Order: sequence, then structure tokens, then C-alpha cells
Amino acid sequence: MIDLQVHQKFAKLGLKITPFQFDMTTSPANLTIQQPPATMVINQPAATLEIDRSSVLETIGYCSIAAQQQTFNQNALETSNAGIDRIVRQGYQLGDISKKISVAKIVTQHLEPKAKMLELVSVPAIKVSVQDNPVTIQVSVNNVQTNTSLGNVQVQFQAGSVQAYFEQEPSILIQAVGSLVDTES
Repeated sequence: MIDLQVHQKFAKLGLKITPFQFDMTTSPANLTIQQPPATMVINQPAATLEIDRSSVLETIGYCSIAAQQQTFNQNALETSNAGIDRIVRQGYQLGDISKKISVAKIVTQHLEPKAKMLELVSVPAIKVSVQDNPVTIQVSVNNVQTNTSLGNVQVQFQAGSVQAYFEQEPSILIQAVGSLVDTES
């Protein structure tokens, strides 16, 4: 009897894979902003304060040099006139024989203290004036300064590959095994 034997080999497919390569390097962008601070100058000259107390001082007897000189002159004139008047009166008293007044009595009459007068007066107010000066403000604003450097991107790419090949070729082998003559029977 003849038997047919079929020997089949399936194909084996092999793959040679080269993976892709991807490399990316980046440098970041750089932005710097600088603004120097603003400067401010504030200026105000000092206020002028004037206090005029001359009228008050003149009222209580403290005068300026010119007013003091005038007061001294007036007092000197009044004192000299009063002295002349006193001497004239004393002369008339001594000359009047009918009254029979002694020299000692005349002298003692004029040594008596004079009556003083106290006077209340209103004093003018002190004059105060203030002149203020305006405030001046100067502001200088500085400009914004920027410095920019762009980032950089570098890419290296190598494509991968796939190669197919047969590790085992497909084949079919058909054989007839046995004999046509049966000898065993």
C-alpha cells in the first residue's frame, strides 16, 4: 500500500526592527523687566513768621530808639518847665511879705511827695503774620527697560525601520511511502 506523506513547513517571518530615535533639547526664553524707581523731590521753603509787638511795647513804655528819644525830650521839657515853675512860685512866696512864710516852710511844702496816678489802659494786640510758601513737587518716572532672548528648540529625529525576512522558507514535501505490491498478505 502506498501512503502519502505530506510534510509541510510553514514560513517563519523574522522582523529586524530598528526603533526611531527622538531627542529634543530646549532652552527657555528669558524676559527681564527692569524699572528703576521713580524719584520724587518735594520742596517747600520755610514759612515767614513776623511778630510785631512794637505798639504793645510803646504802650507800656518800651519804645523804639526814635520814640524813646522823643519821650526823653518831652519828659526833659516837662521837668525843666516844672522846675522853673517851682522856683518862680517859691520866689513869689518869699516875696509876699504879707503872708509871713518862713523859708523852711516853703522848702518843706515842696518836699512832700507828689500824688501818683494809676491808669488802666487797654494794650493793643500783638500783630502776628505768617506767610507760607507753596509746596513744589517734582516727579521723574523712569522708563521700563526690557531684555528678551528667545528660547531655542533643537530636535534630532532618526526614523526607525522594520525589515521583514524569512527565517524559514515555506515548503511542502509530498512523498509516497510504501510499495505498490503487497507482500505481506
